[in-house]
Amino acid sequence: MPITDNEKTRRRALLKTHYDVENSHDMDGIMATFSPDGEMLYNRIPFTDPQSIRYAHNLLGFSGTDGAFEDIHNYIDGEHFTDDEIIVEGRLCGKHVGEFQGIEPTGRNVELPFVAFYHFDKTDKLISERVVMNLGVLIASG
Repeated sequence: MPITDNEKTRRRALLKTHYDVENSHDMDGIMATFSPDGEMLYNRIPFTDPQSIRYAHNLLGFSGTDGAFEDIHNYIDGEHFTDDEIIVEGRLCGKHVGEFQGIEPTGRNVELPFVAFYHFDKTDKLISERVVMNLGVLIASG
């Protein structure tokens, strides 16, 4: 069954809310976009409860302090729809200031391209966020 324009509009609005709170480094706001039983999968690493989802966002730097990246911001470059999800082609931008997944800080401003799949439930909460991010720029000489 084709997705309706109303459903596309709903998903875009929910995604915008999620990205707005991420980009404003509002950790409580980020967590409020997730369902209590929501999950996040980042480069195949599962975060399956609110505490671990919060931890993952803090580790990246979305709390605004002590993360691997400072001045972190997500950009949406394209979006696509399936029957259940909105899919984003995007970039995470920021300065790499802390160790991240075994990669020592480079001190450089970086753009990390990603593809992310978001599934919202009927109560407008995220039940699944799956992100595949290219970390190659972190290990490239520069």
